[in-house]
Amino acid sequence: MYGPAAVDLVVQSSVIQAIIWLTLLLLVLELRRTGLGFPSSNSDQDLEGGADNSTGSSRPAFWCLMKTVWVKLAMNPNSYACIIGLVWAFISNRWHFEMPSIMEGSILIMSKAGTGTAMFSMGIFMALQEKVIACGASLTFIGMILRFIAGPAAMAIGSIAVGLRGDVLRVAIIQAALPQSITSFIFAKEYGLHAEVLSTAVIFGMLASLPVLIAYYAILEFVP
Repeated sequence: MYGPAAVDLVVQSSVIQAIIWLTLLLLVLELRRTGLGFPSSNSDQDLEGGADNSTGSSRPAFWCLMKTVWVKLAMNPNSYACIIGLVWAFISNRWHFEMPSIMEGSILIMSKAGTGTAMFSMGIFMALQEKVIACGASLTFIGMILRFIAGPAAMAIGSIAVGLRGDVLRVAIIQAALPQSITSFIFAKEYGLHAEVLSTAVIFGMLASLPVLIAYYAILEFVP
């Protein structure tokens, strides 16, 4: 729509999001799951040595919790794969190294199969639900409003506030109106966070994205 410069801008912003935002998101998700996984302490006793019927809970120590979270985060390839790829790109561009063909072919296979495998997993998940719209029509409608109206509006306000104008502003708004990523469903399924809502948002978002993006493109042509 807006030429090679816009493509480079979107790619660069996606890389920054993968390095910063996804890493922080994984940290919060691992922190939540690890905190919920710690056993609570219910060993209170009364003065006569008998077990007390009241139940109490104690939170784990902060450093013990953070140590467990960082170990799990370090073992998750989603947290360091993009950083390793970026470092390799810098090194190969600086000293003109070439990746071995067998390694490059393996990475291409994984990159092409990742999205398809995730879509297949989401299709199986939705087929196992009792309803086609597992989260209900009201949540689906709210999700579509937040994705295609509230998201681009917030992006437009923030972009104008920092001084973006012209094609850069248009690219930012259209990028904010893109459909929900399949990665959101994978994280929701992995960490038990309303996967039925995210699966519905991804499917219906993809169906509605084309006319919405065309409408945004046509409207933004009148924006100076």
